[in-house]
Amino acid sequence: MKRKGWLVTITVLLFMGVMAGNAAALEEIRIGTIGPITGWATIFGQGVLNGVKLALDEYNNEFNGVPIKVFSEDTKADVEVMRTKLDSLKNRDKVHLIIGPSLGHEGMAAVDWGARNPEVPILIGYSAPEDITMRKATESVIRPGWTGAQVIFNFGQYCAKELGYKKIIMVGQDYSYPWDQAAGFIRGFLENGGEKVERIWHPVEAVDFSSIMAKLMGMSKEYDAVLNNSGGAQVVAFFKQWKQFGLDKVYPQILGQANVPIVSMLSELGDSALGVYSSLHYYDGNPSEANQKFRESFNKKYGHYPDVIAVQGYDAVHVAFKAMKAIDGQVDDPKKFIAALRQVKMSADESPRGPFYFDKYANPVQNIYIKKVVKEDGRLMNIAVKTYENVSQFGPYADMADKYMAAPATTRDYPPGDKEAYFKEIEKYFGKDYVEKLNKNNGWVD
Repeated sequence: MKRKGWLVTITVLLFMGVMAGNAAALEEIRIGTIGPITGWATIFGQGVLNGVKLALDEYNNEFNGVPIKVFSEDTKADVEVMRTKLDSLKNRDKVHLIIGPSLGHEGMAAVDWGARNPEVPILIGYSAPEDITMRKATESVIRPGWTGAQVIFNFGQYCAKELGYKKIIMVGQDYSYPWDQAAGFIRGFLENGGEKVERIWHPVEAVDFSSIMAKLMGMSKEYDAVLNNSGGAQVVAFFKQWKQFGLDKVYPQILGQANVPIVSMLSELGDSALGVYSSLHYYDGNPSEANQKFRESFNKKYGHYPDVIAVQGYDAVHVAFKAMKAIDGQVDDPKKFIAALRQVKMSADESPRGPFYFDKYANPVQNIYIKKVVKEDGRLMNIAVKTYENVSQFGPYADMADKYMAAPATTRDYPPGDKEAYFKEIEKYFGKDYVEKLNKNNGWVD
């Protein structure tokens, strides 16, 4: 009996020692955030950070009694600055998790950094180039967001089939994220009855669109509508000059890429945004309880309503907490933490956007909403006019993801915007049967 008692005592002491060791190792959980907090892209970095802080408030800034400390870094929208800040978060601050970055070129650089530093899990903030979770996918980089093409495949389809457009001009900022938006739209548009998408690129920070407006005026008899493929201050400048040059009189519709009619833009655009169609994995007018709670809590904390950018920071924290719960808070075991992050599933009750889960490349499969800007009770907002459920980052190509990734990566000029050239191109990668099926069905079969 004495021997048995000693064994029990030793076992208890060993267990207490292990627990004490874990507690000592986790005096705090350190989370790094990274994105543009100053400069032209402030809206995208600060928005994610605001969402992160709101979600942490809901957990009282702790996990199972362990305080959470946040280290925030400003990239200034500069990739070289971002790389230095990522190194600092890892080596100086010894963070257990990084949330961010926000911009397309930042995300592409971050996934390269992640491949070299696989012991630091990254939850991508708002950055949307598809190759972050496709051709360059790496185990430690998880994106609880979206790809530029994913959220706009079906918008191209909608514009061709529902709005009846045949030829569209797309005017956008010349960098990786708008390229992806253009590519996704072109695929959906041309494969569903559209004939041509003409791309006009401009420098990222351009605000003088007079030469482009003159060009659009000259093209108005050949094209049905114009899609603005920009974000931030460039959207405001484009819409203002659109009206100044009288283009609202010659084109029946101005369409928007994902970032054009987000909440933070609507207050700047005013009634000029009314009727604008776009698409995204979130819409501010969603009546769900989760979204209404999120919106009211955000407004109470910050004095204004949130948009999809804040959703990304907010959801990233909730994904992290679900993963931490699954592994009893063992964030100091990066392999275990990363595996848990990739297995998270969010229900419609848990996310303002609706339900989502991660595919094998760690990008969400989620609902995509075709949105329209309306005014309700004196406030501009987006409503959903159509919902496409469970859309993967491969969109209609989910069953042939390998073929999709075997095709060239998106560039400013790829894929082709002319239907004939485009169909010749997709036949190389998707096969003649796929093209014949498109022709037979007059596009995708929902």
